[in-house]
Amino acid sequence: MNKNTIELLAVDGGGTKTRAVLVEADGTILGEGKAGASNYHVVGAEGAKKTLVEAVLAAFNDAGIEPDHTVKLNKAVFALAGIDTVIDEKEVAGVVQRAVTALSIEIGRLLVENDCLSTLLGATQNNAGILLIAGTGSIIFAHDGNNRIVRSGGWGHRVGDEGSGYWIGKQAIQAVLKMVDGRGEETLLSKLILEKFNFNKIEDLYNWTYSDSYSVDEVGALAAVVDEAFRLGDTVSKRILDAAVSELLLLIETAIEKADIQQDEFDMIFQGGVFHHNHYIKNQVCQRIQQSTTKVKIRTTTEEPISNIIKRGLVLI
Repeated sequence: MNKNTIELLAVDGGGTKTRAVLVEADGTILGEGKAGASNYHVVGAEGAKKTLVEAVLAAFNDAGIEPDHTVKLNKAVFALAGIDTVIDEKEVAGVVQRAVTALSIEIGRLLVENDCLSTLLGATQNNAGILLIAGTGSIIFAHDGNNRIVRSGGWGHRVGDEGSGYWIGKQAIQAVLKMVDGRGEETLLSKLILEKFNFNKIEDLYNWTYSDSYSVDEVGALAAVVDEAFRLGDTVSKRILDAAVSELLLLIETAIEKADIQQDEFDMIFQGGVFHHNHYIKNQVCQRIQQSTTKVKIRTTTEEPISNIIKRGLVLI
């Protein structure tokens, strides 16, 4: 294909995978590319640059277009994880600029922003709204429909991500260790977690948590085990899920107050594995928010974030 002008390049980059899409003005996808992690906190600045180049090149290859100085992109949105502070903004902007230089492509309007923020603005088309993501991690963004954009949470698995899959999984492991010590109640989580990891004894679980094999994603996957134990009547698991509900509600209430949209009509979008797979948490959060905020319209979406990042890019002037 000989195409020198492309309307939009949309990139969704996270801690495990990166997706790049070339898009026509009417939303038609010309080509798509995928690569690994592009969060510079995970792979470093140089690693992030290489991943972005790889994903974008794959999109051009899929579209049958040779990327060089003759190709012009009217707009490009790089929606990337890891942009949480002013320092992050500067660092990631440099990473993206080096990637664009390496690709030798011309971009008319270049936007680099936090991936969750980009998804929210695309999903709500700049109207008032809230996006709460509870997957392996957790974060919330709110927009008042004008110029106020606020966030809460998203501080990572070491010091934050309350209510997320990882947080739930970590609480489950702690509950098992407390049970072994005699400091906590008996819980089905002991048996189910050992089966999940194919361990023979609790000591194996403990050793794994301090080994090189320890994985944030695998701990996050234990949220499903907690849900299973809850459905089997495990009271410890119910307390963990209730605590997660409280943490997610705190994120929501804080975002609503900071964005000052208490009296407004707005969409609230739930995204992430916790909402898709744990119906107890989703139902509890929905019921309690609707009781306190009558004008909210709640949506749970399975739509890929890149779809909303594309919408975000297409409306850019």
